[in-house]
Amino acid sequence: MRPSSSMLLLMFAASLMGCTTSNGNAGQSSKNEAQCVGFGFEQGTDAFANCMMQLSLRQGGSQQPDHDTLVNQYRSRSKARQGDDRYPVCSAANMDAELDITTGKWVGPDCQMAPDWSLRP
Repeated sequence: MRPSSSMLLLMFAASLMGCTTSNGNAGQSSKNEAQCVGFGFEQGTDAFANCMMQLSLRQGGSQQPDHDTLVNQYRSRSKARQGDDRYPVCSAANMDAELDITTGKWVGPDCQMAPDWSLRP
């Protein structure tokens, strides 16, 4: 039976975690182990390794920002690019675009905000 690629990736990540543990974060690692055991995961299992990896990522500050923060970042980027023809106008077709409900326009990390089409008398 061939091991799955996710299993190999998990084993690789777990081995890297062991290599990067130093005396400075060894105490945190033991706290993480105790926490994962407390959650009911058995040491040496894939679920335990995944628990350790998730806790490590959270402590490393690599969490994704919440949705409102993300939309605010996209809004400022898209507005700054408004009128720049190097960027397409944001739309629902953009994979990373979000609908900004405060402006009613699509915003994204790699597009420009649609122009204001105000009707002037």
